[in-house]
Amino acid sequence: MDEEAPWEIKLTLRPGSVYYFVDRHLTSGEPHYFIVVNVQPLEDQVLVLTVISSQVEKVERRGANLPGTTVRISPADYEELTKPSIVDGNFVVRKSLAELVAKMRRKEIVPKRDLSGNILHAIQQAILASPLVEEEVKRLLRK
Repeated sequence: MDEEAPWEIKLTLRPGSVYYFVDRHLTSGEPHYFIVVNVQPLEDQVLVLTVISSQVEKVERRGANLPGTTVRISPADYEELTKPSIVDGNFVVRKSLAELVAKMRRKEIVPKRDLSGNILHAIQQAILASPLVEEEVKRLLRK
């Protein structure tokens, strides 16, 4: 990891870290919760992130033919949420550590509470079950 990386990254970047920010990969210009799913994110050059969506029915319809690739999360599971939500294991966003650091330096990212280990594991399994996610990405979840 870059020695000049902001302390927020050094202190917060681990499996299950959640960051709240706007990303160009999404159609909405609103910020979303992004979950770090890498097993060893501080050692990887590419971070694999999933997105928490409150559009549960839409995500479930999209993944209906791909069983085991979505994970529901309730506010009881993750207290940052205000309504039932879902993660689509068929959709991941790749970011370089440098890109995350740059967003952090520009104060475009808000670190949130980490996700619990059991929910993170379920999300990792959903990604591994997806036929749409590249093997190169899946390797970062199996170390």
